[in-house]
Amino acid sequence: WTDGYEVKFKEKYGYDPVPFLPVLSGRIVGSVELSERFLWDLRRSIADDVAYEYVGGLRKASNKHNLKTWLENYGHWGFPGEFMMYGGQSDLISGEFWNEGTLGNIECKASSSTAHTYGKPITSAEAFTSSRRAYLRHPAMLKKRGDWALTEGINHFVLHLYIQQPDDNRKPGMNAWFGTEFNRHNTWFSQADSYFDYLRRCQHLLQQGKYVADVCYYIGEDAPVMTGVRNPEIPKGYSYDYINAEVILNRLSVKDGRFVLPDGMSYKVMVLPPFKTMRPELLAKIEQLVQQGGTILGPKPEKSPSLENYPMADTQVKELVDKMWHGDYANGKMNVNYGEGKIWDGYELSEVFADLNLAKDMDVPEDTPVLWIHRKTEDMDIYFISNQSDETLQITPVFRTDKSLKPQLWNAITGEIRQLPEYDMTATGISVPLILKGSQSWFVIFSKTSATDEKAIKTSNFPEYKPLVTLDKDFNVDFQNKEIGPKETLVFNKLQDWSTSGNEQIKFYSGTATYTKTFTIKELPDNQEMYINLGEVSVMAKVKLNGKDVGGVWMAPYRLNISEAITKGENTLEIEVVNLWRNQLIRDKSRKEDEKYTWIVIDKITPESPLQKSGLIG
Repeated sequence: WTDGYEVKFKEKYGYDPVPFLPVLSGRIVGSVELSERFLWDLRRSIADDVAYEYVGGLRKASNKHNLKTWLENYGHWGFPGEFMMYGGQSDLISGEFWNEGTLGNIECKASSSTAHTYGKPITSAEAFTSSRRAYLRHPAMLKKRGDWALTEGINHFVLHLYIQQPDDNRKPGMNAWFGTEFNRHNTWFSQADSYFDYLRRCQHLLQQGKYVADVCYYIGEDAPVMTGVRNPEIPKGYSYDYINAEVILNRLSVKDGRFVLPDGMSYKVMVLPPFKTMRPELLAKIEQLVQQGGTILGPKPEKSPSLENYPMADTQVKELVDKMWHGDYANGKMNVNYGEGKIWDGYELSEVFADLNLAKDMDVPEDTPVLWIHRKTEDMDIYFISNQSDETLQITPVFRTDKSLKPQLWNAITGEIRQLPEYDMTATGISVPLILKGSQSWFVIFSKTSATDEKAIKTSNFPEYKPLVTLDKDFNVDFQNKEIGPKETLVFNKLQDWSTSGNEQIKFYSGTATYTKTFTIKELPDNQEMYINLGEVSVMAKVKLNGKDVGGVWMAPYRLNISEAITKGENTLEIEVVNLWRNQLIRDKSRKEDEKYTWIVIDKITPESPLQKSGLIG
């Protein structure tokens, strides 16, 4: 170990570690109990030093040069730290999530909890990491997983992966076995601004105010550790963070029956893990918090895990436990008032919430496939809701919010804001009927101000769209890349999937094609918003009407507001559609090396790989 570490260890724990060194070779020194306690102290000491000497030292050195430290505050194989203390010493914190699989399922919450409890407003994520499946991914495919990350507390995406493409003669160009292809040679990258606008709007709103949570799950003092324990599990309709001993000792207080942090975060209930140990200093602080009005749920510890001040520390723990958990147990359950607060053991959180009269923050049927997160400013409640299914949902959530506020719908895809005229007061909040298409998400905002961008006062939250004209044939289609596509502009008598075409230049085309058409509108409805619905698009499109840009689409419903562009009489429509590189890559697997158009480093594509839907399908 580091020179002089035994001196520092003795100063920290009050005993000489050198006689216990044989324990590191598997031997017993003194007793199993003493040996295990020494190992606990050593692991805890290492975790503390990884946080303060390594990360803290790097932060201090960085800050001297006006730099900030940024890290993903966890590890997998051989991680020696405690994820919350480790992240807490960094200026900036990040999680990580992959498009497919489970990587990220604990990392994002580990990061956002650390940010919330250490007073850091931003939680980044290494976003959309992936494995294999070269040039198959596009924004619509990323939508659900990205929304999931937002509901885990992520509010800043660091896109994975942008590979520099220095050679314009090699396309798609350099790639790796990992990462989504966010780079300038990808077919859809030129249209990705509409998707990035969605991410920017989401990030902006989810960086406002403070995260609303009802529970803090204490993670215990054991090290190493990279996530917390949720036992009992939190019921649907409530939110939580993890919290560590350092924050409880140094930052946590109680106000009006809530555990409060200096920057404004607060929790109604603290849940203790099903562990048998706790150091007396921490237990004393928790006892103080309960005295002041805090509510805790969890089993009583039996002893200290440490050799520090042993055996007196165990006596101190036992005395505090006997004082706090002094109620009578029946069928494994006990609850008792303690000072201004209350101690529970053996109960489900739903039972504790019922006693506290704490309603669900967002109440929907438990089997509803939605995820959500709630943030609060001084004058606004911000709820983000994501449909994680492919089906249309009609739901009426009850939001636990100030009943003097009015609901609005903020569409992060288009930037549109409008009132939600249909809502009802309930005993616990405001109920609002909502419709979410497959993979769709909304921000439901409760505010005292009114949305003002509506042409007409609506009486329904989701008015029906009425067709005015159908445009599904006789499009002029210009495939922009003449090296691999048709040289001449073609007429499509009907809309079709390029990959089903009998023309190989269309069937295997990858890139951009522009659809143009003129149409006539005899009369425009008065005081009505007008939209164009492109039907099915693979995979993205941008639209101009009468020379005006009206926006881009990247997921269903492929609908854009054209109210400011459409005119009475003749109109000219231009739709720029882009598909994936996949189909041309598949075609090149059957070509000789000197006949190939594409160049790529890593893939598992074969001539038999399935072609991907492409174009304006309608």
